[in-house]
Amino acid sequence: MEYLPRLMRRLALLCLLIAPGLASAGSFFGLIGDPNVTVSGFGFFSDLFLERSLQILDIEGEERDSYDGLFIEDAVWILAGEIKQKGYLDPDIDIELLKDGEVIYSSTWSDGDLENNPPRDVSGDAVNFRVRAGLLYYFSSITVDGLPADLPGKVDSYFYATDQMIVSEKDRYFTEGRFQAGLNGIVQTLKDMGYRKVKIVEKDYALDDLTGEVTCTATIKPGPIFYTDQMEIQFHQPEKPDKATVSQINAPDNVIHDLSDKQVEEMPEKQIAETEENSFPEKRLTPDWVGMEIQQLRRQKFAEGYPEAHVEADFEVIEETNDRVFGKLILNVYPGAHATLNEVKFKGGEDVKPWLLKQQANAKPGEPLNRTAVEEGRNRLSKLGIFRRVQIDYEEVEPGQWDVVYELTPKGKTEIDLIFGVGSFDIVRGGFQIERNNLWGLAHRADLRAVQSFKATYADVDYWIPQLMGWDLDFFSNINYLRRQELTFDREEWGASAGFQHFIEALDVNSSISYSLDNVKATNRDFLVPPGPLQARIGALGFKLVQSDLDNPVFPTDGYHWFFVTEFARPFFGGDVNYDSVEFGGAYHHPLGEFGLTLHLGFKHGVITTSGSAQQEIPVNRRFFLGGENTVRGYKRDQASPVNAQGQQIGAVSYMLWQGELEQRINETFSIVAFVDTVGNAAQISEYPFNEVLVSVGGGISIRTLVGPLRFEYGYNVKKRPIDPDGRFQVGLGFPF
Repeated sequence: MEYLPRLMRRLALLCLLIAPGLASAGSFFGLIGDPNVTVSGFGFFSDLFLERSLQILDIEGEERDSYDGLFIEDAVWILAGEIKQKGYLDPDIDIELLKDGEVIYSSTWSDGDLENNPPRDVSGDAVNFRVRAGLLYYFSSITVDGLPADLPGKVDSYFYATDQMIVSEKDRYFTEGRFQAGLNGIVQTLKDMGYRKVKIVEKDYALDDLTGEVTCTATIKPGPIFYTDQMEIQFHQPEKPDKATVSQINAPDNVIHDLSDKQVEEMPEKQIAETEENSFPEKRLTPDWVGMEIQQLRRQKFAEGYPEAHVEADFEVIEETNDRVFGKLILNVYPGAHATLNEVKFKGGEDVKPWLLKQQANAKPGEPLNRTAVEEGRNRLSKLGIFRRVQIDYEEVEPGQWDVVYELTPKGKTEIDLIFGVGSFDIVRGGFQIERNNLWGLAHRADLRAVQSFKATYADVDYWIPQLMGWDLDFFSNINYLRRQELTFDREEWGASAGFQHFIEALDVNSSISYSLDNVKATNRDFLVPPGPLQARIGALGFKLVQSDLDNPVFPTDGYHWFFVTEFARPFFGGDVNYDSVEFGGAYHHPLGEFGLTLHLGFKHGVITTSGSAQQEIPVNRRFFLGGENTVRGYKRDQASPVNAQGQQIGAVSYMLWQGELEQRINETFSIVAFVDTVGNAAQISEYPFNEVLVSVGGGISIRTLVGPLRFEYGYNVKKRPIDPDGRFQVGLGFPF
């Protein structure tokens, strides 16, 4: 095994060295666009984005080797559109078409200029576009008259982000579409509050072509608020099977109509088969609530085999004032014609075993056509993980007999991605992941990951069998290798695991159970009295529960997540140690006010117990070592753990970690943070939950990137031991907890 760490390290470092070359030579990892098409002049990252936007002109599976006038014309319109969407309404674009390094055609495109269309017969092997964006137009003032006092948020927040300390002119960029979207957002918000008759009375804007300032004005008439405390449901008679218009199956049916007294009297009661009446406390008539009631009724009819069932919502006015309308909600349920499932068809996915697709669809011809069940089949097909998109279509083969068609867009057979990260301990880590999809035509997946940093080598292979027997149950297996230089020893681990994963829909929780067999070693450290075995084989049964309800998994500002993980190691599981490990925790995030201030709170607790001696049963590799950019930020990785009499880090068998952070957004890119990290450790279970407390306080800067926040922070240790440092500068990628 000694050659494996050296081999993995050399392979991963080679990957890091050649990755920039691959990126500049082509779009091997899909990170940039065509290497023969360059865009400049709009900023480094914006230029990359514009280059990638031109990939829409590529033909999938074909590599372009020439560029003609038609390509240039299409590319210019795409680039101009993207630039205008950032508030630069009058851009110019310089064009150079090259062949063998020589410019064979050049021109300049300006908005509205139709005379510089390139000739169709010109052709080269490379194209350069240089952007001259021109003047930035931005919202200078926005005035919207007629709004009610209870409109949530500031008016400006509907047009651009205001939840940050500094809102620059670039943040307030103007486009006509952005102005209209802001007005639509206000209208929708008022509708959601019960202002059913809200409408935009007038709107206008004025551009200053010298400064870029845009003055916007609008008038919105909200109308009265609608209330109801009665709901009448009228179930109409089904129609006779006839040739249906299947294209209208998804037509909206949550429009509410106001009925006059005469219309109520003239309603065709002879078609009504059943009527239900419901009473409840006074309630605002909002689209969300009405839509929820409508969907419940539609699902009821879908289950009975009426796929064209729709519901019309009417409102009978009982009392009306200037600012209030009170009445009764009437829901008319029209089931349409009854239909039977004739056949389930699949378009695309020819490489997947037909029996597997049918198993996931789980539909039986000859039974009533249940659109809700068809949608559940779509979800099961998506959970196979081998399709980019699954869509549903319906075909009526004869009156009352319908086919269901699943249109499948598969992922690529092989997908390759780069892995990159930074940290104070690892410094830089990078590697690659290779994913193989739909192995054997059975939707099995295999992933190979290899990661190398200055401190660690990691590699693993995963094998997934999704949706066993058509159930929401996935089988997974893993083979892994890890070698890492910890602060006080070198960690080496290799092993394998296998288990099952299930999403508990009723609880919205991901759960898994697994068996693992690992070999662990702690080397290059001479403990006078080792806190546990330095080498062990661990056979264990593990359980895991995870739930997340975050507004954004990468940049959380609201919501929570939690986890619960256990490991039960026993000799009869194939190992030579005996212990139980439990670790749980979570985080809570909440915005404070409207100016980008966010509170982040985190907590974790872990404990390891054994019926025997900790020095004989709890391996050093399994003890808890805290410290670093994601736990106690005044310490190096592993440094905030218990020490022995010689000052050696020996890890904890019990810890409690509390983290609190205030984040203030400065603008769309930068945030400043202030934090407090506190850990309580116990080196022996008799000292549970802890007998030693370490506290770090500090602050830093967070930069938003595509893969998460890049953090530069300093933690100062206000409660520490004599051997501990005063503080620590940390670099991290990703949110710390």
